[in-house]
Amino acid sequence: MDVLASDKNNRVGFFYPPKPEMDKFEMRIKEGPSYNLEKNPNWQQYNFIGGHFTFGIHDIFKSNQFKYLGVVREPTGHFVSAYKALLRMPETYQNFLLPTEKTMENFMTIEYLHNMQTFFLSGMSINEIKKDKVKAYDKVVENYEKHFVGIYPTHLFDEGLIFFKHKIGIKPQSYSNRNVARNNPNQVLSNETLEKIALVNDVDIKVYDYFLKKFNAEFSAIPMANLQVRLLQANNAINRMLAGK
Repeated sequence: MDVLASDKNNRVGFFYPPKPEMDKFEMRIKEGPSYNLEKNPNWQQYNFIGGHFTFGIHDIFKSNQFKYLGVVREPTGHFVSAYKALLRMPETYQNFLLPTEKTMENFMTIEYLHNMQTFFLSGMSINEIKKDKVKAYDKVVENYEKHFVGIYPTHLFDEGLIFFKHKIGIKPQSYSNRNVARNNPNQVLSNETLEKIALVNDVDIKVYDYFLKKFNAEFSAIPMANLQVRLLQANNAINRMLAGK
């Protein structure tokens, strides 16, 4: 979890769940030295936190100005990506999560991986979400309306940069794509398997649809938003060409 030193009273928490299909997005919206939160005793002075934290971290900060930013990923692809990431991990960790066969069918039985994005955004436990899914969805919406500056879908990365530029005044920078899978993570799975994955991530799907519609509405209200995206993409392409990438 990285933080940015600052004397400002405003605090920003950049939330992203594991396997969000983006690489260090927080580096696009902050400048300056970074610090390890767990090892730094002066963490209360920092105004930017980015990491895999759940909603509620604002309660430990002595500031009334704490706001969240965030990203969400299409839930089925997100779940499949998490499974594929597990298969790339050391065998001891794989055996801990999947002590028998390391199949998608077994992976789907791990309840604390269900509705993962809802878990991070609601501040509720996995058992609470399972017990009352309507309440969990409503809690995500309530948290967003009260505490978030904005959330964007990860497949709209460039649009997200322009979105946050207008929300918090960041200056979009050039970037390069790294650690990106060449194929759609859902490509080799049967429709039956994808339907089963959707069933165990049903709240996430509803949450994702909410944020996709919310983002599209807010983004379309930005003056010349699409032109700004095209200019960003053109500038990025030029910089990559000059860098020989």
